[in-house]
Amino acid sequence: MIRVFLPAYNEEVALERLVKKFDAEFKSTGTAYDITVLDDGSIDKTADVARRLGQSYPVKLLRHPANQGLGQTMSDGLSHLAQISADNDIVVTMDCDDTHDPKYLSSAFTKLQEGFDMVILSRYQTGGGEEGLSRTRSVLSRGAGLFLKLFFPIKGVWEYSCGYRVFRASSLKKAIQAFGKDFVRFGHMGFVVTPEILIKFNMLGFRIAEVPFILNYDRKPGKSTNRPLRTIRGYFALVGAYCGRKARV
Repeated sequence: MIRVFLPAYNEEVALERLVKKFDAEFKSTGTAYDITVLDDGSIDKTADVARRLGQSYPVKLLRHPANQGLGQTMSDGLSHLAQISADNDIVVTMDCDDTHDPKYLSSAFTKLQEGFDMVILSRYQTGGGEEGLSRTRSVLSRGAGLFLKLFFPIKGVWEYSCGYRVFRASSLKKAIQAFGKDFVRFGHMGFVVTPEILIKFNMLGFRIAEVPFILNYDRKPGKSTNRPLRTIRGYFALVGAYCGRKARV
């Protein structure tokens, strides 16, 4: 079973597009799947769209009554997926804004079959790239990745901040059990959750790989909710908390 998790905030336009792409991708291969949407206090019709889609597709809706940010949403969503997944399930996370395309998943699944625990969909692998991202955002994103790689070097990994990932469910469960409530320690710092989870997997010695994908930022219907200064502070907090440390399990 493929378990897809979509953290959603004001994604009434993109959500339906993405769900239909998932359905087409998995139907073509006869793959069983479900999609969990965690609506993080949206003020648009995201929840209504998710409920309507649930009548035709295997879409389940969870809700935060008020906006709590990406960090807490990822923490709650992954904890839920760990609880409902079998050990041999696969967990997929990606942005809910239609900038990540499900068509790249097959190569990530192949990597899991090779024994990896986490596979990152990466702009920086051969064949990857980005479209519609401003030069400023592109430079900042690459610079942030290089900063994190300096302090948390992971062989073969260059994409530290992208949330498009595939996990072996059994490994996700072990990581959450190992760190407990500190699995996402910096949830209040929003987008910092993405590298934090990667760092935690690396601390546990899990095998991590990348496969290429194209980020289609030009398909994003709304504005980014990322707050760059808070994210930068969060990266320094990660360095202070985890640089050079291994997990105690």
